[in-house]
Amino acid sequence: MKKSELRQIIREEVARTVNEIGEGVSSFPFKQTGSVSVKQWISYISSIPKRDIRPRTELPVIRYEFKGDKTEYVVRIVGYVTANTYINWGSSSNWKKPHDFDIKINVSFYNKLAGSDSDKEKLTNYGEQFKVMSTVTDIVDEVAKDIMKYKEVKLAEILVFPKLESDETDKSAEETKRGRLYLAYIQKQMNRLPGKWIVAKYKDSFSILNKTAS
Repeated sequence: MKKSELRQIIREEVARTVNEIGEGVSSFPFKQTGSVSVKQWISYISSIPKRDIRPRTELPVIRYEFKGDKTEYVVRIVGYVTANTYINWGSSSNWKKPHDFDIKINVSFYNKLAGSDSDKEKLTNYGEQFKVMSTVTDIVDEVAKDIMKYKEVKLAEILVFPKLESDETDKSAEETKRGRLYLAYIQKQMNRLPGKWIVAKYKDSFSILNKTAS
């Protein structure tokens, strides 16, 4: 069997598993911790002159926590803002001022009770992966919709970097155990977000891109 054929079989099996097991899975209760919120992001962005926004100005981390059946998890939402430049040529009476800023977010989560930093994102075997993924998806959905309440910004991209296992360092994100699971779940769940979204696959990450017109 060719390697490409084996990959396709694995993808189909993962997708089938996501559809069969991931459908209707309930989430764990979660809560936002710390003092940073989307509202504070917007306040911070509004206080900075556009000329002072670098190509990727990092925003303070939004943090959530939740307790699974056998351990506890931390979800980190790292934000980056870019100033959107535009010119009104006055060629159309229907011209509308576009949004002023693009926001990208990087989503990661880890086992809060792990003994060392190197183990924080170790793939769990607790049998609760789908509930964990469902909870993380609910958190991202909440953050994304909070961002979308503000007309001056656009959520342009959601980045996910699957953690590699020790024997997967030569593989792309799409070929890893965690990556295959994440990708199938992302493709199933991203239609929850308002607008038009697509998934781009890179060597070490997946990017959910907002293709909705401003």
